[in-house]
Amino acid sequence: MTTTAQTSPDPRVLRRVLGAAVVGSSLEWYDFFLFSTASALVLGRLFFPTSDPAVGTLLALATFGVGFFARPVGSVIFGRLGDKLGRRPTLVATLLLMGFTTTVIGLLPTYATIGIWAPLSLVVLRLLQGLGAGAEHAGATIFAVEYAPPHRRGLFGGVPASGLYVGVVLSSTVYALFASMPEEQFLAWGWRVPFLLSFVLVAVGMYIRLKTEETPEFRQLDREDGDAPKAPLTRTFRDQWRSVLVIIGLVAGPFTATYAYQTYALSFLADRVGMTGLVGTYALTIAGLVAIAFTLASGALSDRWGRRTVIVLGGIVSGAFAFPFFWLLSIGSAAAVVLAMVGGVGIGVPLMLGCQGALFSELFSTDSRFTGFSVSRELGSILFAGMTPFAAAMLVEWADGRPWPVSVYVLAAVSLTVVTALVIREPAAREHLPGSQTDPRAGRAAASPAAVGPVLTDRRVVDPG
Repeated sequence: MTTTAQTSPDPRVLRRVLGAAVVGSSLEWYDFFLFSTASALVLGRLFFPTSDPAVGTLLALATFGVGFFARPVGSVIFGRLGDKLGRRPTLVATLLLMGFTTTVIGLLPTYATIGIWAPLSLVVLRLLQGLGAGAEHAGATIFAVEYAPPHRRGLFGGVPASGLYVGVVLSSTVYALFASMPEEQFLAWGWRVPFLLSFVLVAVGMYIRLKTEETPEFRQLDREDGDAPKAPLTRTFRDQWRSVLVIIGLVAGPFTATYAYQTYALSFLADRVGMTGLVGTYALTIAGLVAIAFTLASGALSDRWGRRTVIVLGGIVSGAFAFPFFWLLSIGSAAAVVLAMVGGVGIGVPLMLGCQGALFSELFSTDSRFTGFSVSRELGSILFAGMTPFAAAMLVEWADGRPWPVSVYVLAAVSLTVVTALVIREPAAREHLPGSQTDPRAGRAAASPAAVGPVLTDRRVVDPG
């Protein structure tokens, strides 16, 4: 499947495209990290009341994980729509679904009001939230990358990834503001407001997305082939299964570290260290600001150094911090918590994540890119993201309150990502690095063959071999 080169879009169009990508991605992660923060600190008491607070927290964290089992289903549904109908209408649909479910969570009666229907309703809403989120990040990234100049795909792919940390900063800041209320008021109504405020992000995102056009690559694909692509999911697993496995390996480290450091760490501080949840959320806000810069730097550096190099660098930094992270949390001082969050959340993980958007887009052909990217990433999310907070809590319980098994768990996942990055070949972005030579016969860097799976090459999709 081949698309021809397109004229570079107007800079104003590119700014609008990046705005559409980052707003939707920010909403996705605002919703998810808001839920994760609330799961660790308050939802257990309101929706899963038990005689043991730790049990209520475990149940709330398990509900948090449930959303990740819906994400692959959403990636299949919306990935197919994105490959058949277009990136733009699909992104509008995912934005609406995520915003609607998050708002309804803020209106949901608690266990004290409707009994068992409260946790059941929370689980259903979490599943619906997961359906929308399963394709949002992939779609936003593809939207940006397919508009990007070839030599800036890494940076453009890093912009939606930075939305992850914009969401972290927003959710942590908003939650901390309301969590500082008197506890009785916060439990009565204050916890609901951050969920209801997601409507603002939805309104902004809808305005921007409805003013952007379909990506040039998808429009060109439609013009050349006449009909919409058929069976993108079948094509992905039949022809590009190696790319699926590569992505699962590459997300193992950043996903595991993210949900160990950003989600479980908050409950660890509250249950094991005895510190107020506000300390962790304020520290996450600071770490998120640092992470935004490192995410964008990761994308930009990958355009110069290559994707693999930056991922390995991020993996080394993240792995080196696996044990110091929980040691700093255990000290019990606010300064140590901030240092832990900045080191664990703000540097290594965003270095791994920032350049993955371009890399994952480069691994799939245009007609199945939305499906391949989103399904592969969400399969990885089941294995390495959703259940990480629950698994971490169980490991600490097994180790009599000591966090070292969680550090081992994170280190193993990061090692898998580093090994995966080392064994694959550099994808198409390598052709734009200084000193590289493009092979006109294959449309790729002669000095560095393409990675497994189809790759983008100056707006063309080239199947390797």
